[in-house]
Amino acid sequence: MQKLRNIFILLLCLNVAQAAFPQRVGVVLSGGGAKGVAHVGLLKALEENNIPIDYIAGTSMGAIIGGMYASGLSPDSIEKIVTSTEFQSWALGTIDEEYNFYFKQLPANASWLSLKFKVDSVWQYRLPSSLVSPVQMDFAGVQYLSAANVASGENFDSLFIPFRCVAADIERKEPVIFRNGKIYPAIRASMTFPFVFRPIRIDGRLLFDGGIYNNFPVDVMIEDFNPDYIIGSVVAQNFKPPTEDDIRSHLENLVAFQTDYDIPPEKGILIRPDVPQVNVTDFSRSKSILDSGYVATLRVIDEIKESVAREVSIADREARREAFNAKKPPLVVDRIFIRGVNEAQMDYVYKLLYERKPMPIEDIMVEYYKLYAEEHIELIIPSVEYNHNTGYYDLYLDITLDKNLVLQLGGQISISPINLTFMEIQYRHLGFNAYTGIANAFVGRFYNSIHLMGRMGFPSKLPFFLQGNYTLNNFNFFQTNTLFFQDQTPAYLRVHQNFLNLNAGFPARYTGKILAGASTGVTRYNYYQTNQFSRTDTTDRTNFSFFSPYVVFERNTLNNKQYANKGSFISIGGRYITGLEKHRPGSTSPLLADSRKKHNWWQLRAEYQNYFTRSQNITLGLHSELMLSNKSLFSNHTSSLLTAPTFDYVPETKGIFLPKYRSNSFAVLGLKGIYSLGRIIDFRVEGYLFQPFREIRRGPDSLPFLGKAFEKRYFLFSSSLVGNTPLGPVSITLNHYQKYEVPFSFSLNFGYLIFNQGPLH
Repeated sequence: MQKLRNIFILLLCLNVAQAAFPQRVGVVLSGGGAKGVAHVGLLKALEENNIPIDYIAGTSMGAIIGGMYASGLSPDSIEKIVTSTEFQSWALGTIDEEYNFYFKQLPANASWLSLKFKVDSVWQYRLPSSLVSPVQMDFAGVQYLSAANVASGENFDSLFIPFRCVAADIERKEPVIFRNGKIYPAIRASMTFPFVFRPIRIDGRLLFDGGIYNNFPVDVMIEDFNPDYIIGSVVAQNFKPPTEDDIRSHLENLVAFQTDYDIPPEKGILIRPDVPQVNVTDFSRSKSILDSGYVATLRVIDEIKESVAREVSIADREARREAFNAKKPPLVVDRIFIRGVNEAQMDYVYKLLYERKPMPIEDIMVEYYKLYAEEHIELIIPSVEYNHNTGYYDLYLDITLDKNLVLQLGGQISISPINLTFMEIQYRHLGFNAYTGIANAFVGRFYNSIHLMGRMGFPSKLPFFLQGNYTLNNFNFFQTNTLFFQDQTPAYLRVHQNFLNLNAGFPARYTGKILAGASTGVTRYNYYQTNQFSRTDTTDRTNFSFFSPYVVFERNTLNNKQYANKGSFISIGGRYITGLEKHRPGSTSPLLADSRKKHNWWQLRAEYQNYFTRSQNITLGLHSELMLSNKSLFSNHTSSLLTAPTFDYVPETKGIFLPKYRSNSFAVLGLKGIYSLGRIIDFRVEGYLFQPFREIRRGPDSLPFLGKAFEKRYFLFSSSLVGNTPLGPVSITLNHYQKYEVPFSFSLNFGYLIFNQGPLH
């Protein structure tokens, strides 16, 4: 009996000890880029099954998920974030279309790449340190995680769940373990994958992705917390050994150390979700990846319960989470401090951030992205400090100015005669106002151009800019009309445009702008009115000197400057044109005498494009245009066509003189079907109806006249296979032009067929 009594007392003491020192569980999350979304599924499954989570540690993507969880976000809240389109844009460094700030953008050009230099006593050029802009991601990190710093006193042990994450100091060749401080900078350092994201400096140390030295910090979990049981989630693996002919394998093994992805059996369990192979920043499949982590955890949940007897109910966990989150002061910003710029530049920035009253950080987001849209600014690093005296936060914006000299190169390479070389130089200066100067040139057989532009931006509650352009354009249609030599259209056509344009620009909310200005100049047309001419013949010559005030509204959220497949574009503009036509007949002209004619007309032009996603792979597009004008006919049929507005939306039509698609007034309706064959490859089918209100016809002696209203209409069909590479689009295109004797054109192109804007566009 005494022995039984002793055994009973021992068991009672063990139960009391277990109650006094309950079983502690640590969760360790590996890096792995987008595959790390599976960790959210693991956390979700553990919570639903009442498994305690007492400590959490992670690296890279594991640090992001673990840090959000430790900051008081529930698995459901984290799921909404990582499966959102916003999260995908953070990872890719793209700005949401609602913060596009089209007003700030320079006109689209034919550039493939930009090289940036700093102009001091010597030119300095440095390769970019990252492929992805962190500006949107950094603001989101501050927005979602900063309040947890106040609630925890910047002590990671005082977060909702004690937390650790690992970064890498490549200068000292050692891992850096974060145990305190601001949580988002620590996470940001841990996930800074080399060459993809810009490194971050903390306490004077330049830090990179912790996966370089420790991609699965089980050792950190044991050393700092020593839990009774560890649950590990691994979605990464070591790089393959280097081979002689694989440079990528050389770099991978030079940068990253081998990681031990294992947990001693007596210490816990290792879970390896079955996740697909995706790019580091490809979060398009986040929902399925998350589900794989959830399913993989449920498969072993009984095994975990056998080792972890302690339970934490959903109600108890939520009560603790709510209690922690209640300690977070609302993120309301009272003051904004600008760092990294001089006094004049600081004055410019403060004028853009015109609000001076406490406001939630979400309301500052618009001004933040407006500031980043300035071409003079390369980087903004936001951070906040809680002011215990006021109960509000102070927002600090560390600004890095962009290089002030930019060299852009591009153009188009084609099997057709529309090859172009493009070069542009931009100079930027930011002071009390923003200044931008541009000089570019196109060189080719078909098109040559010189363009000079100066812009001065003024910061205010309603910012605006003043801009002046001088442009010389030369088009030689004789080089590109070989496809249509059998048609009765002039084969020899040259257009020379020489004009000055002055305007003022104003924002129209975030994605629109209004331009008001005037252009003046001379356009010269040289042409034969017949295809039968010799070298001794002289061309007809029409000069048109003009003055034209105008107003244009544009709204643009298209994702590509050519071959867009997402977003919308709308343009509505009106202008008045007054000018003098001077015509001198050539040796082949039926007209004998010189003529002068005054022209005055108005024109209204509207364009609308929109893309509608029907499924993951299929997008439908709509294109419509309307041109209304009371323009009178010029002295002959050819000059009337040359001065008429044209429909040239399909890129290849910009290099071909197509009389049937020119009219003083017309309407266009087009439908597009786009099938995505991958992330960067699209198959496009497009069809357009061109309806001239009254077609320009040729009469006796080449005199023009207008046909009957809506008498004829013309169709244009285009099919293309397009690959959107980082430099520019590669396209294989087949076009069909209705009612031409040679109706088909085939082209293979690389680059952009984008010209400097014309005088009466």
